[in-house]
Amino acid sequence: MLKDIKKFFEEKLLPSITTDNAPTGQPDTGVDYATAALFIELAKADFNQDAAEHQLMLTMLHETFDLTDQELSELVSLAEAGSSDANDLFQFTSLVNKAYTNSQKIKLLENFWKIAYADGRLDKYEEQFIRKITGLINLPPSELMKTKHRIKTAMD
Repeated sequence: MLKDIKKFFEEKLLPSITTDNAPTGQPDTGVDYATAALFIELAKADFNQDAAEHQLMLTMLHETFDLTDQELSELVSLAEAGSSDANDLFQFTSLVNKAYTNSQKIKLLENFWKIAYADGRLDKYEEQFIRKITGLINLPPSELMKTKHRIKTAMD
């Protein structure tokens, strides 16, 4: 599995990184991977693998990054392996910080709340995870609460 992850990064992530590491505003394959890994971590945060959360996560990844079914399957498989092997979340959030604009980060935050509420309830561990990620992607706490309220209201 580690060979597959290394090959994925060599073929898809490394060529897409610009030499000056300036954010392009457009997600690249590395951000696909980071986003998928963060979604997976969120879905696991409440220690309950819920089918509704998983399906919503797949739909969001498919729509956000315009992936084929095979690309989506490969991405999720690699992200699950990478998520299991990760010591912390910085490797994922640093890619988000380099590639996403502020509005893209807010959209990502909205998607986190949607996944957390997909099973009909918000677990304290899911909320704690989202709070942590909000800080790591440099969004203010006020955005966390505004986004949470907006998504909860829309889902009621």
